[in-house]
Amino acid sequence: MNKANKHTLVRKRILDWYKENKRDYPWRKSRSHYQILVTEILLQKTIALNVKNIYNDFFTKYIDFSTISNADITELQSDIKGLGLSNKRAKILKDLSQMIIIEYDGNIPQEPEILKKINGIADYVSNAYACFGLNNRTFFFDVNIKRFIQRVFRPQDVKVKNDIIYTELDKLLPKMDFKDMYWAILDFGYKICSKNKPKCELCPISDRCSYFLKSF
Repeated sequence: MNKANKHTLVRKRILDWYKENKRDYPWRKSRSHYQILVTEILLQKTIALNVKNIYNDFFTKYIDFSTISNADITELQSDIKGLGLSNKRAKILKDLSQMIIIEYDGNIPQEPEILKKINGIADYVSNAYACFGLNNRTFFFDVNIKRFIQRVFRPQDVKVKNDIIYTELDKLLPKMDFKDMYWAILDFGYKICSKNKPKCELCPISDRCSYFLKSF
């Protein structure tokens, strides 16, 4: 099987697995650009369940960027304390909200690079927002996506460079359902392709996974 066909087969099997095993998170159903962008900040360096636990209360209280901008930062820190890094996270939210209100009249700028002017927002948040919020086929990865890409396609590389990850993602992501593919990889990484003791016996792509074939 050539590499192009491998990407196609892995994509199909992972998306099929996702249809039966997807996790239910409210932000995946949201159409609010505000909620999608803020959620990506909340999701950084914490587990998704922590964000799910505060999601409804948070967005009931903080209904827009003005609410965050005007909030007492100590109170904001307290409201997101369960996520960890509450001081840093609250500052990012405040800085972002103030920039959007003052410089962009309350509208989120469409270019990911502009969001990165905020200290604490980097490629992942800006490109994830462009994908999930603006429906752009962008490339981004966290440790879970990187682990999946490296195991399936690049197990021989001790350190995989960012441009290699982006190249593999470009081959793997479908032209249309790229949001589902990202969510599928994240859920798959949590349930099957975990960092420690991956459940290779339950994996639908083990016969195409370079990590598995190299190990056994």
